[in-house]
Amino acid sequence: MKVQVNSDKTIAMSARFTQFVEKDVNHILRRFAARLTRVEVHLSDIDNVKKGQADKRCLLEARPAGARPRTASAVATKVDLAVTAAAEKMQSVLGTYFGRLDGYAASAVSTPVPVAKKRRPKRVVAKKTASVETEARSRKRAAAKEAAKAELLVEHFTEPAVEPANHDVHSRAKKRIYQARRRPWPTR
Repeated sequence: MKVQVNSDKTIAMSARFTQFVEKDVNHILRRFAARLTRVEVHLSDIDNVKKGQADKRCLLEARPAGARPRTASAVATKVDLAVTAAAEKMQSVLGTYFGRLDGYAASAVSTPVPVAKKRRPKRVVAKKTASVETEARSRKRAAAKEAAKAELLVEHFTEPAVEPANHDVHSRAKKRIYQARRRPWPTR
């Protein structure tokens, strides 16, 4: 992996500082060294002459073999802090990128074949023979339930022959309108 350091006119570069930047970037990104062709470090001063703010910017551009470049940047009060912060961000970016790439390649190569589940044989339960008396009782209960249901249906759907004298003719219509308003809005 080759590390190339670039700076703008406001940052004075020395051989010692260039070596520091190369060593720091190589140390932090060493686990990706085999997969990267080049890492470019761009150093700049955002507001040129003004002092007192976090105005030193470091932009790292890592070039994986056979893929488009990945970038990370950081801003700090000093150039060396910006370089370290940007290199740590780049480590995270490359870890995510190569992790996804490796995960995709691993899943494409070895797709698991679904295994058919073995079915257990059904249990054969011996049907208990009920006595004649209990069967007769259960039939009577079922018949009584059916008769009660039929009686309720007849009572519910038959109207009285004579309406009470104080009964309002329009109350059913009003009741229907009121109930229609209470229905929830249709979902879309």
